[in-house]
Amino acid sequence: MRQREDIQKTKRRRKKNYSLVKKKSKTKKIVVRLSVSLLVLIGLVLTFQVPLTHWFVNHFQQKYALQSLSKDQLKANQKKGNFDSSNVKTVNFLDAAKAQMENHNYPVIGAVSYPDLKISLPILNGDGDATMLYGAGTMKPNQVMGQGNYALASHHVSNVYGHSADGLLFSPLQNAKAGQKVYLTDKIKVYEYKTTSVKILLPSQGNVIQDVKGKQEITLVTCYSDDRYRIIVQGKFIKAMPFNNKNAKLFTAQYTQWWK
Repeated sequence: MRQREDIQKTKRRRKKNYSLVKKKSKTKKIVVRLSVSLLVLIGLVLTFQVPLTHWFVNHFQQKYALQSLSKDQLKANQKKGNFDSSNVKTVNFLDAAKAQMENHNYPVIGAVSYPDLKISLPILNGDGDATMLYGAGTMKPNQVMGQGNYALASHHVSNVYGHSADGLLFSPLQNAKAGQKVYLTDKIKVYEYKTTSVKILLPSQGNVIQDVKGKQEITLVTCYSDDRYRIIVQGKFIKAMPFNNKNAKLFTAQYTQWWK
């Protein structure tokens, strides 16, 4: 009798152990599958982060497209803005994605076009950190196109590994050269500038955006591959012309994005 009970106990113990082993095996399989899925997801994000960044930034630009705003709206937006030029820096896919999810509305006051570098961006009043993920931000309050030193800043975009997303925001300024044209518009006039200098300066050399008596110029600012230096592109004012259907194409062109 006792022998039979021992046999039954042994069977129950074996059954219990088998159940535990089976449960552990099932849990292990779930953990492995989740880990593999996570690694695949991370791999996809790392592989497609540049195209995704392009999509996010282009989505921002479409949201603030010049053609969707009237000249009266652009003028009214001059009264709004957040100014903090210390935030010019290198950003990446994660920054672009975060800004997209926050879904802010920023005051568009015009557009900037730099055809030789395939830059075509909305101009937003102010240069706060997130503002510059949507376009080019004005660096001083009450700037007037065609007058004084019209200063604009935007981010340099990199991917997670630090490679340059050359076609986004102000990243192409690293290829700027003297003699190239830059255009601004408020949908009343188009203001033409010609670049005169390209410099690499320290953030502390911010006096380059200040007005100089008797000079009408433009200053474009972005980070130089890292946050220790700034690319400063300056140009002189050439002329103003009425905004029309022909020159409007400068600010609506869908330029090719590229990266390396």
